Amino acid sequence: MQTVTALRWPGCVNTRDLGGLPTVHGGRIRRGALIRSDRPRPASVDAVLRAGVRLVIDLRLAGECAADPSPLAGHPVYRNLPVLREEDTVLEAMAETLPAIYRAILDRGADRMTGVLTAIALAPPGGVLVHCHAGRDRTGLVVALALSLAGVPDEEIARDYAVTAACLPPGSGDRARRLFGQITEATMLETLAYLRERHGGAVPYLGLDDTAAALLRARLTEPAGEPVREPAGERPGG
Repeated sequence: MQTVTALRWPGCVNTRDLGGLPTVHGGRIRRGALIRSDRPRPASVDAVLRAGVRLVIDLRLAGECAADPSPLAGHPVYRNLPVLREEDTVLEAMAETLPAIYRAILDRGADRMTGVLTAIALAPPGGVLVHCHAGRDRTGLVVALALSLAGVPDEEIARDYAVTAACLPPGSGDRARRLFGQITEATMLETLAYLRERHGGAVPYLGLDDTAAALLRARLTEPAGEPVREPAGERPGG
């Protein structure tokens, strides 16, 4: 089992560098290549840029961004690429459980997911930051697709996803707490199994051509034997 690196970015509570996760090909995810987070706050901007991030993908809807603008909006690194439709304003209204919500997002949003993964593949040299509001659901799915394409085993993807439960507050209300309790490895494993059974896996689901898929794998992974670059000023996380 490998560990990712929790990042101490001011204003953020659910941020980690996915570098170090192993692939089935014997390599690993490159340090600094793919970072997941809750939405950055004004105090986070310097840390984001110092981390070498050259593309920030905000997965929130336009209405969410208007109500709570990104402090990076207008910066050359920033792009808003929603993975939901405008009518899907409340995730919890889509289904009764997190696995069912994730199935609904996948079934409705293949074209938008493909746009996000293509943007990661074609990003300028440097790191890519993916975030939504809390860095849980939409971010979790995009990261799962990216890691799956890069060859990370399901169990490692699920283990990283479950770390979010230790980073976020459970929320208020019975339904919110019930959904929060489903931030588990089992939820992501069920989602990845559905992706294969219903859509054939990440590659057929996204429909990326060979060039885009190869670019994504090349930017995210490094072969076994390369020295690991440990990020400075950060701490290991689960």
